Amino acid sequence: MRGPILVALSAVVLAALAPAVRAQVAGPRPLASGPTNWDGVTIDLMSVERKGSILTVKWAVRNAGAKPAKVQFGMTGRAQTTYLLDEESGTKYYALTDKEKNTLASEHTYLGADTFGIDGTVEPGGAGSRYWVKFPAPPPAVKTINVFFTNSDPFEGIAIADK
Repeated sequence: MRGPILVALSAVVLAALAPAVRAQVAGPRPLASGPTNWDGVTIDLMSVERKGSILTVKWAVRNAGAKPAKVQFGMTGRAQTTYLLDEESGTKYYALTDKEKNTLASEHTYLGADTFGIDGTVEPGGAGSRYWVKFPAPPPAVKTINVFFTNSDPFEGIAIADK
């Protein structure tokens, strides 16, 4: 008699936990999402975190279009189109580089026109690609920042999480 009772209790516990497990599989929710000028492509801003003198921005790119989409984010060089802006002080923050001038980001690829950054292809219908880049952190008193990505409207007033 204990066997069927244990099976029934296990089924009840698993049924109760199923929504929580599904929520974890879905992953974290973006801070903000916005369309881009790439057909069918959306940017999900996942996190903006300050740790000491470094601010890390993470984002994902989704493609709801019917064809693969080529995306590029200019980080360093002549066409720096991905950067941060502190509107209060009017200060722009550009991606950090190492001693060899490599961008501190998920990629450092030559994009042409003296510009380096991220170059990727996002397949249609999928969760897309995830990227990150490091910037100099604004002063601790700065609590929000505007994030500019290539071919996208700005993400304005994004809260900075201090770690």
